Amino acid sequence: MDEHSALLGLQVSTNEPDSQIPSSGTYAAIMEMEVSQNLLYALLFLITAVFLYLRRRRAAPKSKTAHCPHPNPVLGNTISFIRNRARFFDWYADQLRAAPSNTMEAWGPFGASHAVTTADPAGVDHLLRANFVNYNRGAHFREAQFDLIGDGLFGADGRLWSLQRKLASHAFSSRSLRRFTRDVLAVSLTRCFLPFLDAAAAAGSVLDLQEALRRFAFDNICHVAFGVESATLLEWADVPRHEALFAAFETAVRISFMRTLTPSTPLRKLTKFLNVGNSRRLREAVGVIDAHAMSAIQAKEEELANRQGNNDQGDPDLLARFMAAMDEEEGCSSELAAMFPTAEAKRRFLRDVVVSFVLAGKDTTTSALSWFFWLLAANPCCERRVHEEVSREGDNIKGMRYLHAAITEAMRLYPPVPLNGRMAVADDVLPDGTAVRAGWFANYSAYAMGRMEKLWGENFLEFVPERWLGDGGEFMPVDAARYPVFHAGPRACLGKEMAYLQMKTIAGAVIRRFRIDVEAPVASMESPPEYEMTGSMKIKGGLQDVEHSYIMIKPDGVQRGLAQFSEHHHTIAEIVVIQFCRGTSSSHKYLNIN
Repeated sequence: MDEHSALLGLQVSTNEPDSQIPSSGTYAAIMEMEVSQNLLYALLFLITAVFLYLRRRRAAPKSKTAHCPHPNPVLGNTISFIRNRARFFDWYADQLRAAPSNTMEAWGPFGASHAVTTADPAGVDHLLRANFVNYNRGAHFREAQFDLIGDGLFGADGRLWSLQRKLASHAFSSRSLRRFTRDVLAVSLTRCFLPFLDAAAAAGSVLDLQEALRRFAFDNICHVAFGVESATLLEWADVPRHEALFAAFETAVRISFMRTLTPSTPLRKLTKFLNVGNSRRLREAVGVIDAHAMSAIQAKEEELANRQGNNDQGDPDLLARFMAAMDEEEGCSSELAAMFPTAEAKRRFLRDVVVSFVLAGKDTTTSALSWFFWLLAANPCCERRVHEEVSREGDNIKGMRYLHAAITEAMRLYPPVPLNGRMAVADDVLPDGTAVRAGWFANYSAYAMGRMEKLWGENFLEFVPERWLGDGGEFMPVDAARYPVFHAGPRACLGKEMAYLQMKTIAGAVIRRFRIDVEAPVASMESPPEYEMTGSMKIKGGLQDVEHSYIMIKPDGVQRGLAQFSEHHHTIAEIVVIQFCRGTSSSHKYLNIN
């Protein structure tokens, strides 16, 4: 056997009797060679890893690693996420408070899905204003949400986003849209929402107020967006067309939100290809939304075609405004029209635009109002001050400064969107020195920021509307980077003033007409209701968990402790308690609200 064959472990046939049995020396040579090869591979791997690390470190800006709580070497923070899934936002708030600069890093299994989250106003300002161009929605968000919002404003980046933003900003600043929104709200309150509450109270029926508010808000935003009246509140007991649309939005939002939280997998692509599971449910829900949106668009096209030659200014709804803008031949309108040149592409884009605005207004104001009513129940002194003010001011919404402060304070503690994020386009460094690598998620937590002693003082966990008022009772806002409930910078919420108008109008109307009171178990700031892990901060179960406090709203005419109801209040013949509960039975007639 020659040396070369021995080293390769090959057998060479000869006439010698022991030629087919390798010697012990041959085995030793083979084993030595294998060990040498393994050591060589390990050395090459180590050299390569060190080279790439040093190259990355030289290329990256000087920075530090953010606080990363209890990561598993293999699973990252996945175990903590699962363990704290019922209190996810509170877990994040705890970790951010413990972090030296109120900024932390978390990552998924095998080092994937890195995210830097901050509750530091300087970091928020950097993400949303100072280095805005480096942070966009990213491919993951777009893939997760595309079936629902497509090329709409809230899923778009780059030039497509900036063009839509200009048109939307112009639309929201118009007097006609503000007047139209105000009129829709007033009519809906007078003809629908308040009579609905009155009827439920008079009948002694059970009512989930959070659900009623959600449907009322949905009907309003659909009317403002599409220019078509919706009636899900009145159709609650049935399942007609508007109810089907409401249910479709619920399903599509829930599935799309969960996809945003999880990485795309081959299994998801397979279920989409096979049209099964959540992929099928999402497709069916989006089909209902598409049918409604396209029907409204086609009807509006026919209406506009019949108006040609008339001098009227057209409808003030969002759909009509964007359709008119797309037909203009100059500025950003012509550029958008060039991006969607065919009639079908234009209709699809208009559908994406309007659906995005429906999503923006569907649950956010409802979330804020639901927590606001619970906080009033837990703080009766604040409830009395709100009642005194709304009774005194009547329809003067601008004069309701304390109500404005109370709603703002409610959103400090329970922001409608508790966690918001972007994706880094290139490597970056936050003001505190924390590194954010390209492709990482960059988040900010409005929920955690509302629970920072350094931002709000020792009473940061208390409901104190007075913190927003000056010595003369005037409202005193703070910088959006400290209170990012409506975001900040170029993506700041366009509907902020509209949202405040809607919330103050609804709250004032309900508080003037009904009394908010508390019955055992006592509503307490120390034991708030649980929340759901959804895109907006929804009260879990509508405050129907018997372990938590309940809210009761009594029709006017009841003594309210230190304060008496105004003589201008409406009186209902039968005093009925509106209570947060599940299956409670007593001598009272209960109207269940969230």
